[in-house]
Amino acid sequence: MAISLKESIYFGFSDFWSRKVRSLVTIIGIILGTMSIIVVLSLVNGINKQTLQWMMERGGLSKITVRRNWRYDNPNNARTYFTWKEIKFIRSLVPEAKYMNPQKNYWLRHSYEDKEYNCSINGVLPDFTKIEEWDTENGRFISEFDVNQSNDVIVIGTMVKEELFGNKNPLGQFITVHGRRLQVIGIMKHRYMKGNNIGNENALSYLNRRTFIPLSTMIHKGTGDDNISTLALKAHDAESAPELRKKLEAIILNLRHGEPVFMIESAQEEAEEMAQSQKTFQIIFFIISIISLLVGGIVIANIMLASIQERTREIGIRLTVGARRRDIFIQFLVQTVLITFIGGILGTLVGLSILEMVSGYLEIKLIAELSMVLIALTVSVGIGLLAGIIPAIMASKLNPVEALRYE
Repeated sequence: MAISLKESIYFGFSDFWSRKVRSLVTIIGIILGTMSIIVVLSLVNGINKQTLQWMMERGGLSKITVRRNWRYDNPNNARTYFTWKEIKFIRSLVPEAKYMNPQKNYWLRHSYEDKEYNCSINGVLPDFTKIEEWDTENGRFISEFDVNQSNDVIVIGTMVKEELFGNKNPLGQFITVHGRRLQVIGIMKHRYMKGNNIGNENALSYLNRRTFIPLSTMIHKGTGDDNISTLALKAHDAESAPELRKKLEAIILNLRHGEPVFMIESAQEEAEEMAQSQKTFQIIFFIISIISLLVGGIVIANIMLASIQERTREIGIRLTVGARRRDIFIQFLVQTVLITFIGGILGTLVGLSILEMVSGYLEIKLIAELSMVLIALTVSVGIGLLAGIIPAIMASKLNPVEALRYE
C-alpha cells in the first residue's frame, strides 16, 4: 500500500505533535541558528547602509579628499601643507575635476556683544557648497567676488547662530573673530543624520558648529601664511573618481619628490572596499551561523535514529502490507524537513522581532531584507534535508521480517 505525500506530511505532523518535548528541544537549535543568520546579516547590512549614507551626506561617491598622512614619519621633513601657488598648479593639471576647494581651519572664539562661542572657522572657496552638497538656508554663501576682494564676511552654522544670536536675525550683524569684525552674510542649512553613538543623536552636529570665511581673507588678514591643510575635489561622476584620484596622487607625490606626506582618498573606492569587507564579514558570520544549525541538525539526526528504533515494528508492518521503501524514506525525510521548516519560520520571526531591541542596544540600525529571510529559511530546510537523509535511508532499508521481530 503506497503512502501519498499528503499522508507522509500527516504522519510527520502526528509524530511531531505526539513527542512535544523532544520536538521542542530539536526546534530550539534551529530557531537559534536561523535567528543568528537574520540578526547577523541585518547587522552587517545596517552598518553598510549607514556608512554609505554617511558618505552621501558628506559629498557623495564622486568626492576626493587630500589631507596629511599622519601614518608617515616624514624623515626628510617634506612640507605637509600646500601653498596657494601649488593649489593653482594642481588645479591646472586636473581640468577633469568638476569642483575644487582648498581649506584652512582653526578653532577660535567667536564673539557677538556679550556672548562668546568657541568653534571651528574654515577658510574656503565657493566650490565648497558644490563639493559638500550643502548650501545656505538664509542669506548667501561666499562668492568669487568675496574671495577676490578678501572681504570680511562670514557664514555661520545653525548652532553658532543659536549660541550667539538666539532668536535674533544674524544677517547683517558683525561677529568678532581674532580681533577682526566679520559681517554675517548667510546661515547654513541644518545638518542632521541619526547618530550611532551613545549620547549622539545627530552624527553631523559638528558641522552645525562651524563658520566659513573666504580663504583669501584667512590667508591675507588672518594667519598671514598660505599653508593650506586640506584639499577636496569632486569628479564629474563616481565612476571617474578612482582615475582622478590616481592622477592626483601622482601629481602630489611628484610635488613632494615621492614622499607620501598626503593621503588621497576616493569615496567611491572606499565604498567598494566597504562592500568587499561586507561580503567577507557576511561569509564569516554566515559560516558561524551554519555551524550552529549543523549542531541542531546533528541533534535532529540522533532523534530521528532513536525514532526509527522506537518504530521499527511499525515500519515492518507498513512494509509487509504494501508500503514501498521510498514511501518510508519520504515519510521520515518529510518529518525532519517539517521540524527544520517550523524552526526556520519561528527563528525568522524571532530574529525579525528582536532587531529593534538589538538595534537599540548596539546603537546601530539593523536592516533586514527579503533575501535574508529566504537565505535563512533555505539554509534551515537544507540542514533538515542533510540531517534527515541518513535516518530516512536506514528506515527504508529495514528488512520487514527482522523489523517485525524487533522488540
